[in-house]
Formats: sequence, structure tokens, C-alpha cells
Amino acid sequence: MKARRTLTLAVVTAAILAGTAAPAAAATDYSTGLVTYNCTFPGVGVQPVTSVAGFSGPDAVAAGGPIAVENFSGGMAVSPDLYKLMAVYLGYDGVRGSGTLPTTAENALPGTANVGVTIPEVFWDPLNRSFYFQGPGPVASFTAGSPGSAAFRWGSPFTLAIEFHFKGNNTWKPWTMNCALRVTSPPQNPYFSPSLPVD
Repeated sequence: MKARRTLTLAVVTAAILAGTAAPAAAATDYSTGLVTYNCTFPGVGVQPVTSVAGFSGPDAVAAGGPIAVENFSGGMAVSPDLYKLMAVYLGYDGVRGSGTLPTTAENALPGTANVGVTIPEVFWDPLNRSFYFQGPGPVASFTAGSPGSAAFRWGSPFTLAIEFHFKGNNTWKPWTMNCALRVTSPPQNPYFSPSLPVD
């Protein structure tokens, strides 16, 4: 029997901030802080999901030079209340899938690149209510603009092709999860940090 994998968002966040979410082939690790997306779930509609993402890239680049985005990874966590609705009342206790996450650039071209990611199979429990995504290796390429700095932002909206595990009969239910950055006051900051120096 396959061992069930669980994961906390704290573990994913620590790995990204430490630069260990995936083997880094570039010099600097870029990451967002915790941001909230509103995502659609079966049976319960739109719900907030706490999220974090990161990637590896060069520590600096010349104007007009290439910017390789590598090892894009991150995680998304549901709240205790949403876990209770999904797992206890609806019977969904696991998730897997794939998707495309937009990354937008300032002072770099193209303005947006879509990063393909996979979501490895993971099962939830009351303390581990997260799933993570990964896009290993080179996943996007930009061209730096004028001297100064380039900034990158986790885009919105995006769609994930999810399967939820229904524990009642051990089957997987396909689901299209649509997510958009939650509107807050003050606005959230989905930018990856630090900015990339452009010489």
C-alpha cells in the first residue's frame, strides 16, 4: 500500500525561503510572502486559500540579457473550517493534479509567462491541510529591459486541473479549480522578493 503523504504550508514556506524547495541551478532564490487566493471547491464554492511560491533565478543580469526562471515551487493551504467541510462532511481527504501559473514581469519581456506545474498526490488531516506544486528545471525565460531592476509577480487569475480523493469509495474526482488573488484593503503583495538588478 502506498504511504499517504501529508504536508504543512509551514514546511513548504521554510523550504522556499531557505532555497531548498528544489535543487537550485541559479544564484538567487526569489519568493513571495504568504498571499491569499480565492479558489473554487466542489460543494462549497469559492473559498480563501493561503499560498506561497518561489523560484530560482540569476542574482543580476545585463540589460537585454536572458533571465531564466527555474525550479518554480510553492504550496497552498486550506483553513481548518474548509478542511472540516471538505473532509468530514463531503468526504474529500486528498488532492493531486497539475496546472499553469502566470508570472508577470516588470522591466522584462514578455510581460507574462505561464509556468506549468504538477501537484503531487497528498492526503490531508486536521494538522496537514496543504498541497504543493512544483515546476522543476527551467520553466520560463524573460529578456531584461533597461538598467535598473526587474520585478516579478505571481499572476492572477489561474486554473488548476485538480483531482480530489473521495475516501468513501477510494476514487478521484476531477475538478477545475479557478483561483484569483483575493481583494483586500490594503492590497496584498504577490511580488517575488528580492527584485532582480539589471546592469
